[in-house]
Amino acid sequence: MSGDPYDGYLQALEDLVELTRARIFLAPKDDTVADVVSDSVNEFEAELWELAESTWRSRLDIEQSLERTYRAAFRATDSMLALSYAIGEVLQAHDLRGQTPPPDPVRYAAIMILTRSISVGHEIYAMTRAGFTSGARARWRTLYELCVVAAVLRHGNRGTAARFINHRWILIAKRPRDYYQGDAEWEEARRSVESKAKSLIRRYGPAYGTTYGWAAELSSRRIGVGKPQFWHLERIADLNWPKSYWTYANHSVHADSLGGLLTVDHDGKMHSGMRREAIQITCAITVKAMAEIAISIVQIWDRHDRSSELAILSALCHELSTTLQHDCLMSGTVAPASGSAEVVATVPPLAP
Repeated sequence: MSGDPYDGYLQALEDLVELTRARIFLAPKDDTVADVVSDSVNEFEAELWELAESTWRSRLDIEQSLERTYRAAFRATDSMLALSYAIGEVLQAHDLRGQTPPPDPVRYAAIMILTRSISVGHEIYAMTRAGFTSGARARWRTLYELCVVAAVLRHGNRGTAARFINHRWILIAKRPRDYYQGDAEWEEARRSVESKAKSLIRRYGPAYGTTYGWAAELSSRRIGVGKPQFWHLERIADLNWPKSYWTYANHSVHADSLGGLLTVDHDGKMHSGMRREAIQITCAITVKAMAEIAISIVQIWDRHDRSSELAILSALCHELSTTLQHDCLMSGTVAPASGSAEVVATVPPLAP
């Protein structure tokens, strides 16, 4: 394994094993192995703290090194995060200035999706800055799902947003023991949730009880599907993402042998720590997904209160996103210290 900031730990562990072996040999007969090991670990703890201090500094050095190499990609990602945050502030200020806001269910669902996309974007960015692109792609899968849901809500109406919000009760009621267990108070809460879920299914129909039942009414109208799966939501969203990004993200999540290949570097070694591969493309698809979510949310607002401000905001977000994606993809790899010029990395293009 390689790529980890753990200098000194191998020697420290070997020393600990030898020290414990000697202590066991010299220990009184009434001392157990567990007693001797406990003494060794107590003494070793202080050394571990010192090693951890060194590791912390090494992690900072790694991030600084990556920042120098992929500065443009990191700056672009941070800019898109900030832009998404600012769009949320603009939309809420837009309501306060007297314009007609979306109905409460639409407003709540839209701001919730936008807020969560920013939160997930921060997580992706933190892992990418540290060189953990496989983990970042795993979180990107959630960002992509938010991208699809935001687009579906944009194609829907007030009822679609209300169904989306209320569907939380269906998901909890599917496995209530995972959420409510123990004393009588929790049991009462569980029954209340199940009652709420049954009431919603009576209101919206049997299809509402399925995993993506909140979109059943819309999918039935749009594509003639009464019990939608996620890929049906993708059809409604019509976002034109290459399937390979979603496939890669799925393998970054699952604990199978194919996903395990993501730890193997071009040098044939397994890397459990920092890697430089795919940093540019991970930043670019993060920017693209966050922009699509923000644009969907702005267009949801615009549908309820047509204004030149919202139309301009949507167009600006699209154009800025395109520019920032280009910055990510053109982020170079720093040449060796011999003084040779920066080399631009070759990465696959994003779909428009």
